[in-house]
Order: sequence, then C-alpha cells, then structure tokens
Amino acid sequence: MMKTKCTKASIGLVLLALFFTFGGLYSQNQNGSVGINTANPNSNSVLDVVSGENNKGILIPRLTEAQRNAIIINPANDDGLTIFNITEDCYNYWSLADSEWKSVCGQMGKSVFTIDCSNTKAMGTYIQNKELTASNYLSVTVNVTKVGNYTITGTTTNGYNFYGTGVFLNTGIQTLQITGQGIPGAVQVDTVQLSVNGTDVTCTPAVTVNVLSPAGTYTMSCGSAVVNGVYKVGTPLNASNTITLPVNVSALGSYTVTTNTVDGISFKASGTFTATGNQTITLNGTGTPGSTSVKTMTITSDSQGGVSTTCNVNVIVVIPAKSIVHLGGTGDHGYSAEEDASRNLMDAPANFGTLANSVVKFEGFTHLTPADGAPAIAAINAKPDIVITGYPYTPNAAEVTALVDYLNKGGVVIAQLEGTSSIQNLMRSIFANPQINVNGRNGGGAVYPMINISDEILNGPFGDIRGKNWGEDASVTASVEGISEAFITSYSGSSAINSTNVYAGTTMFRHKNLNLFYIGDGGFLSNFNANGTISSNVAYPFATNTSNFPIAKTAYGSAGNGNAAGSMAIQNSIIYANVLAWAIKQAEFHGINTQ
Repeated sequence: MMKTKCTKASIGLVLLALFFTFGGLYSQNQNGSVGINTANPNSNSVLDVVSGENNKGILIPRLTEAQRNAIIINPANDDGLTIFNITEDCYNYWSLADSEWKSVCGQMGKSVFTIDCSNTKAMGTYIQNKELTASNYLSVTVNVTKVGNYTITGTTTNGYNFYGTGVFLNTGIQTLQITGQGIPGAVQVDTVQLSVNGTDVTCTPAVTVNVLSPAGTYTMSCGSAVVNGVYKVGTPLNASNTITLPVNVSALGSYTVTTNTVDGISFKASGTFTATGNQTITLNGTGTPGSTSVKTMTITSDSQGGVSTTCNVNVIVVIPAKSIVHLGGTGDHGYSAEEDASRNLMDAPANFGTLANSVVKFEGFTHLTPADGAPAIAAINAKPDIVITGYPYTPNAAEVTALVDYLNKGGVVIAQLEGTSSIQNLMRSIFANPQINVNGRNGGGAVYPMINISDEILNGPFGDIRGKNWGEDASVTASVEGISEAFITSYSGSSAINSTNVYAGTTMFRHKNLNLFYIGDGGFLSNFNANGTISSNVAYPFATNTSNFPIAKTAYGSAGNGNAAGSMAIQNSIIYANVLAWAIKQAEFHGINTQ
C-alpha cells in the first residue's frame, strides 16, 4: 500500500511540474481560445500561435496526393479539412459544396504533364548581341494528364532564357510557345535546360540553339530562284519543299532569309557565310497550303551594306483533277483529244502531273466521251470542268443552247470546229449578234501567222509561240467575221502565209469574259500516232516527241505565195498544251464548279 501511494504522489508531482513548466507557453482563457507562446490569445481565434523568437512557423500534416486521396471523407464533418499536398507543393482543403479537394494555389492546382523532347525546338533566329524578339521562342509539345497551372523555363548560359506560365484546361497533347528574352552574348551552340513546374527535364538529344554572328553583306538573285517539291492543299510541307536561292556574298557574316506566310506556308534559311562570291542557300518550307492559289512569297534578307533586301518568288500548288467531256469522233485521230498523240500529251505526268518536274502541277484529267445529241447535252448539263470539241462535231440547236448556258455559268470550252453553219449558229448565240458570219477559207496545209502580244496562251508554260504559225489540217478553215474586238483577243486572222488571198475575220481567238477558246479547224490536233509526227505537208499538224511533249512540226504547208511545200514550221501542239494550261487554271479559279 505504501509503495502504491508513493507512486501516485510521484506522478502527481511530475504533472504539476509540467504544468508550471509549460504554463507560459500554453494558456486557455474563459472564451475557449487557445494560445501558444501567448498568455492572451486572440478572442476571435480558437488557436493563436505566436513565434516566440520570430523565427519559426507552423506545420500541418504533409501528405502526398495519393495519401490525400486515401482519406475516407465524412461529408458531415470534414468540410474544410486541410492538408499540405507535397506532390502538388500546395495547401489543399476539402470542399463539401463541390465534393472535391481544392488547391489554394489556384482552383485547379498544378498540372501534371510530360514534354515531348522530339517535338520541342527553338524557333526564330539568334544573333550575337541582338535582343530576342517575339519570333524567338521554344515550341514545346506536351502531353497533359492533369489540368492545372504550369510553369516552363528554358535556361542557357549565354545571356538569354525562355519562360512561360499558364493554365492547361484540357488533357492531351498540346503545343506551347515559351517566350524568349535576353541577348545572346557569344557565337556558339547553346544547350537549353528545361524545367517544368520546378523540376528539371533532361532531353536526349538536348534542345539546342545556334547563335549566329552578326549578318554579312549579300545580294539575292530571286530571278534565278528555284521552288522545289510538290505542294498540295491540306498536305504539310516536308524536307523536299524548299527554295534554292542564289546569292552573291561581299562581306562574311551570318545570314537569315525568310518569307512572309502566305496561305499557311512560309520558308526560312539561316547560317554563316564562310566565303565570299556566288553561292546558293536553301530555304526550308513549313506549314500547310490552304488553297490552290499561286502563292507570291516575299523573300527578305538581313543583309547589311545598303543592298536590296527583298524580292518575290511564286509557289505553285497542285490543282485537283478536272473532268473533261470530249465531243467529236472517237477513233478519228485524236481530233477532240480523246485518243492518240493529243490524249497522250494530256495524260503524260511530266506535262500535267504531280511530279517535281511536271510543267503544270495538276492531278490529271477524267475523260468522258459521250455520243452527239442527247448524250452530249446530258454530259454538258452535268457540269464537267472542261469541254473539248473536235472534228466531226457539229452542234445542233439544242446542243448550242446547252453549250451557251454552260459557258455563261463559268464552263470552259476549247472549241475546235469546222462546219460553217453550226459554228455560225453557236457564235451568234454566244455573242447575241445575228450579224456574225462564218466562212470557209483556204484549204488543207494553210499556214496562219500568230500575233505577237503578251498573252498566257501565246507565251505559256509549254513555249512561246508569239509571231509563229499554226497549220490547217486537210480542209478549209472556219473564219469568223463580225465579232467586236471588245469581246475577244484574236490570235490569228484569215489570210494564210502561203496564199495570195486576203480575207477578213479571225481563225483563232479567246473570249475576254467567258472561258472560251476557238480555233476554226476541227482537225487542229490530228495525229493518229501515239506520239511523234506524221509525214504530210497538208495534214496531221499535231506533233510530239517520244516523251509526249509538244514540239513544232518543222516541215508543213502547201505551196503558194512564194513558199515551197513543206517549208514552214507550225506550233499546233504547243498552242494546244498552253491552252490546256489556261483551261485548267480557269476551271479551278473561275470555272463552273468553283466554290
């Protein structure tokens, strides 16, 4: 019993000692406030903690996000429950109203994401002692697995850095622009150290920046620039899409050559000249073409010394395939280009195709060959992109109406016709002029001179035939008289070189407002071979080489007016190829199916 009493007394003395020891640190007044290191806790506070030496703080439970999420919440009692989230590096509290953990670092807290190093690169040009601009930034691709705030930095040891902050509102793959700032101090290759939300990221290979020396002095030869590669709507540019630009360097230094952005694409090159004199640089393309319009790119250089620093170059985008209705005699020597040499010229990818060396960047033709009459009218009314006529097609009244309506709606017609009565009806309907007359002039082997003016058909992608000749095939030429020059551009008259007869009228013209090209010879394309030429002075004027490329027929024409038989050169196939290039462009940009 005595031992027990002694033990109880000892315990009591210990408790009493502890009370007096900590009494100065802990107090409780009558209103229920508790103070630590204060005898007078704030009456409006349940707990008032004072740092006795002003050098300590307070720690609340520190949990990882996984530990926090393992807490079994009692909704009735846990509203406002607070922890420090060491995963997020921020205080969290439980919100009964929203039934979720909230972050005091922002409603969404810190995001969780990874950087795709392979798709992260420095954009812009970096020049020694030149301050970074808005064009200098890191393009960073990330994969966000948790929405929230982010901070990304990229640091170098060369006087400039990158910094970006914001909020991810969605998960998934996203691309950011992390702005650069500062002034590169040395010419060197810098490694960019990336950090995301305070944690370093190691990329292999590292993200690097090539700091160039100040610009040299050089001139550009845009007239000799070559646009390389194939450009298609909706297809991103790749390594083949470049511009090769000749330059002449007079003072060494760095270079930066850029273009403006036109319809989604642009080009750029940078580097350092190590020698003076003539050389070439390659501008790499980026972006995706949004339309088939020709893109006039303005090239700008940073050359010093007062030289010209801008010039232009055109980028041609591949035009989608076009449908053609051929009206004429199928099997009759390619008169309407439905077969033989003229058809092969059309279908040769080197002429009209998507090859890098295609003369006209184009996805090709869809050929339709309906019979005359009702099938022809149905085919015209179906709105093909282009209609081509040839011997022996002679449109009746209903077909004339269909053709005129098609032209007025934007259709493209290449009319190679003979048969004066039907042509006269067609022309009177097109021009609404009953005074137009059509007459047959000269004969097979007649040679007509072309005018010499600046024109996209006379001087087109397949050759310059200004001031040269075309030849009539085997029959008389249909000459049109009475059309005002206000409506047409006439390419050839009705008087042949190899005839003493002088006639009024036009034998070849293009309408200035409608998509109409006319030639008064239904056999203008005549050549029953797959390619090559046919030996004749008065027939088969169409000629191509073994690659189906249009060439002049060098021995043509009937004798007359001081000209020996076969003594003249004619350009029928080159004219036709240029006309096709015109027709494709008209169909794409001003045609019946233009959107």
